[in-house]
Amino acid sequence: MDKLLEISESRGCRAEVFGIRTKSTEMEKTNGSVNAVSASIQSGVSLRVIKNGKTGMAYTKNLINREELVDNALASLEAGVEAGFDFPESGALEFTEEYDDTIEGMGFPELREQIEELEALYGGVTRGIVSLRAGCGTTEITIRNTSGANLMQKDSEVYRMGLVMYPGSSTDIGNVFRGRSKAVIHEPDVKRTLGFFRDSLPEIKIGEGRMKVLVLPDVLYAFTWRLGSAASAKAFHEKISPLMNKKGQQVISSLLSLISDPTTAHADRRLFDDEGVQTRRVPIFENGVFTSAYNNLDYAAKLSEKPLGTGFRGGMWGGDKISLSPSPSLSYANFQPGAKSFEEMLSMIDRGVIVHGLLGAHSGNILNGDLSVGLNPGLYVENGEIVGRVKDGMMAGNVYDMLSKAVAVESGLHYTGSVFQDPSILLNDISVVGA
Repeated sequence: MDKLLEISESRGCRAEVFGIRTKSTEMEKTNGSVNAVSASIQSGVSLRVIKNGKTGMAYTKNLINREELVDNALASLEAGVEAGFDFPESGALEFTEEYDDTIEGMGFPELREQIEELEALYGGVTRGIVSLRAGCGTTEITIRNTSGANLMQKDSEVYRMGLVMYPGSSTDIGNVFRGRSKAVIHEPDVKRTLGFFRDSLPEIKIGEGRMKVLVLPDVLYAFTWRLGSAASAKAFHEKISPLMNKKGQQVISSLLSLISDPTTAHADRRLFDDEGVQTRRVPIFENGVFTSAYNNLDYAAKLSEKPLGTGFRGGMWGGDKISLSPSPSLSYANFQPGAKSFEEMLSMIDRGVIVHGLLGAHSGNILNGDLSVGLNPGLYVENGEIVGRVKDGMMAGNVYDMLSKAVAVESGLHYTGSVFQDPSILLNDISVVGA
């Protein structure tokens, strides 16, 4: 990395080198038989340069020829992308509190043991397909730049997942458990999920109506996508955000707060973003009030604002971090917990659905907040009891209107298979359609 910076500076550039190395192992067992195993080690380096007010980037998964990588980055300057920013003076930091080196030695025998512990809990399922998975991995991120940044973070994770698929369908419900060095199973969550599965086996035709909807953490990403698209500094710079003139105004329920804070994240912690900017608590919506847009170095400069440490590689659709430039990102944002238990919220539903999964979450006018999705599945509830699952169910509305109708927020947070940990949210008077 130091050599890349030296070469770049010798060519009259300011430069940033972003490196990442990941190692992962996974095993899957379906209906008692191991049907998939995988292991991978990946690494790559991305080089960003700034010269004569322009910025360019090149990347490689195989750093053999450093001169060539710098040449490619310089060639990309011809695209004429303006750079109104410089790379931050982040100093030196080595953060390894989220890393357990014993994970490096974990292999398939250990993953099999992890799955066998799950099997004991799912053994009573007699209908449908049971899919159990366990995996582990490590990630190392390094950032250096010509302003003196020398940053490194190492993380480790272990996870376990249990899914039960409805007979004759591709729809499932399940649980995910995750930790830095151990994935502890919360048995009450598993028992509740299996009870929901049994109670929701009958398919029910409910017609069309407005009812209560209990949105589970696994599907809140569809709401976060839309809120995040509008709250991005990119949308503000382009003057296309529906939140343009609403800072300081309440736009969703006062029960809801959406906060980005990688420093205290419940799933992963980051003390610097993918540009080397120190992370911090950034309230996007606090008690329903739109508080602030979020940015990266580029859009902070364009709006004459300070960078907030919310510049990450990836985005709404994921992607290869090495090949993507940093952009404003809510990768570490989550809804804050409320005051109700899940059981209390369930008892509040006289007629409604529990939304476990979605189809088509990417469709519609995301920037405007429009949402029209299939329920995959939607569990039908009457008087606080699950009585079946909705046949061909759909839910539609605008997220600002829908989230203004929140009546309760769960007191706990649940890992959802990404960096997000969210509570369940109970909404009232939502348009739901079934066969």
